[in-house]
Amino acid sequence: MSCRSLFASLVVLMLLAPLREARACGPFFRPELLKDRASTLAELPEGDFKLEATRLVPKPSEPFQNVEFPEGHDENGEPPGAREGGGPKETALYLAGAKAFHAGNNAEAHARFLDVLSLPAEERRHFSTFAAYMLGRTSGAGVQHEAQPRFAEVRELVRQGFDDPLGLAVASLGEEARLLLEQGDDAGAIRLYAEQAAYGSSSGATSLLLMARALKRDEARLRAALKEPVVQRLMATYVWTRGREWVWTEEDGHGQVKLVLEALAALPELSGADRLAAGAWRAGRFDLAERFAAQESTPLSAWVKAKLALRRGDRAAAEQYLAQAVDGLPEAEDWTGERELGPLRPHARAEGERALLTLVRGDFPQSAERILASCSWPDIAYVAERVLTVEELQRFVTSAPEERCAPELEQDWDDDARGETNTPNTYKSRLRILLGRRMLRSGAGAKALEYFQGTKFETQARQYVEARERADAASDKVDKARALFEAAKLARSAGMEVLGTEVAPDWAEVDGNYDKSDYGGYGELPPEEEEIRKKMAELPLISDAEQQRKKAHAPPHEVRFHYRSTAADLAEQAAELVPKRSQAYVMLLCHAARFTSSNEPERGPRLWRTYVKNGALLPYEDPMIFGQVCPEPDFERARAQQSKVSFNWKGLRRRTLAALGGGALVPVLLGAALMRRRKRKAD
Repeated sequence: MSCRSLFASLVVLMLLAPLREARACGPFFRPELLKDRASTLAELPEGDFKLEATRLVPKPSEPFQNVEFPEGHDENGEPPGAREGGGPKETALYLAGAKAFHAGNNAEAHARFLDVLSLPAEERRHFSTFAAYMLGRTSGAGVQHEAQPRFAEVRELVRQGFDDPLGLAVASLGEEARLLLEQGDDAGAIRLYAEQAAYGSSSGATSLLLMARALKRDEARLRAALKEPVVQRLMATYVWTRGREWVWTEEDGHGQVKLVLEALAALPELSGADRLAAGAWRAGRFDLAERFAAQESTPLSAWVKAKLALRRGDRAAAEQYLAQAVDGLPEAEDWTGERELGPLRPHARAEGERALLTLVRGDFPQSAERILASCSWPDIAYVAERVLTVEELQRFVTSAPEERCAPELEQDWDDDARGETNTPNTYKSRLRILLGRRMLRSGAGAKALEYFQGTKFETQARQYVEARERADAASDKVDKARALFEAAKLARSAGMEVLGTEVAPDWAEVDGNYDKSDYGGYGELPPEEEEIRKKMAELPLISDAEQQRKKAHAPPHEVRFHYRSTAADLAEQAAELVPKRSQAYVMLLCHAARFTSSNEPERGPRLWRTYVKNGALLPYEDPMIFGQVCPEPDFERARAQQSKVSFNWKGLRRRTLAALGGGALVPVLLGAALMRRRKRKAD
């Protein structure tokens, strides 16, 4: 039955599908658009062959259903009850034919299927399509000429309203195409496979892939078939979507793709010119890319024209062409295909390239709008965190539309804590948290709390703000030190949540588990694309204004987990407020050493030296323990010491002044006595 044929097609697909190089286990992050800007502008994403196969011919108007392993089907891939509901005669005859077929008795099976179709129409509403399809499959020796008409008959029966629970009308297109292929009619077979694929048949798409591979290996056969427009569209699509076949385990794949490209370029007229233009760009054939992109006005051809304009250094024209591409590309379309990571939505990708060029031009608010439409969260976060001013970001968060990035969100880092408690988890909601963190880092205090409302970080953010406010308001030094230490502990324990940077250096985006500076690159590019990348790298792709903003908006410490250094800063500030010979002073220094980031290796030894110099009343004989074992500071004891030191200082000052006063009178009195003595001698 059709199911066996379908299983066979899938097995063939698995055996012949391209195999990518093995990759070690680890996190896989999608390339960031703004990280390697030359590569982003050089690369034109390859399309999804399976998707493009559905577009080789116009969308069918006949409502044939495609039935291929949907959910709920049985182990044979059939819908539940597909073989039930027929009349008693048609059921008995069809089952007899099926039994004979499985027993290898094709002649007997053929006769029983003919008997089904001999019944009156009203008595064979269910199994007529089954019987006609099997008559095509059992047309062996002596009756081969019947096979093709029988497959066509299946479709005609469905048009007349006969049942087709197995989707045999669509499957019959593939079976009929196979017969044409056996007869040497490549173009005819491709037309039928394309029609089958247009109904969404993965079997039809697989057959088209195998046809394209077969044609590219036989130049004479290829050039003969290319006389038909549908074959031209197939091979142009193949060149574009299979452009990286050089990294796959298929013999001389890349060289044969070039052969197809040259064969298509030799045609006086071409159907599918925009696909070939894209393939020519990826192959480094810019002359052909220019020629074919000019032949069709489609979103893809506009995208190719944008790449060509950038290669000439014309950024203004590139932006115009990218705008045309964005306007024509469907938002929901996905080119993920066989890639390990998805989605790859061309609409979003083209918006990201527009954002890049807008960023270079220096229109930072507009670049934020466009990068949000790219649905690339690391790039959105970079622009929001390091490029926009706080005021620009506040306006952007308030006015930005709710983005449509659900497919990308599903592929992002799985972090339950990042999800909102009262609002959906969108990039716009993440931007609010990013803004709140950024404002806390800059000392905005209570104003930042608005952006944490309704999140799981609200309580921690409020506690941090309250501790800082108590420190600012305290007139007593010990009270101020206590509040600073509370803020320090919060900065250390909840720093990623309330102070961390979404991108470098903290990478809150992935909970700090990875330094993404080491990930997300494009990896090895084909030689032709590497040359394009080098050409794009000659363009000015980051402005001085962006560099200045990036530096100005950096966190207080440019080290990973920078909030640990912030916690250490606060603990050191607290230590300066308590008596240096107090337990609190030593413990605050100890906690500062414990808080500090490992990326600041010089701070721990410096704090140890400070302790040895000022706080040696407490025994920390082993430097390895200092910064590791740190009891809580005793602020009340420090307060008592502070009062005692203040009191002793007043008494010491009075005694010192008295002593200084008495000492000053001695020479005066001695001088007076000498003067009187000299006067008496003179008399």
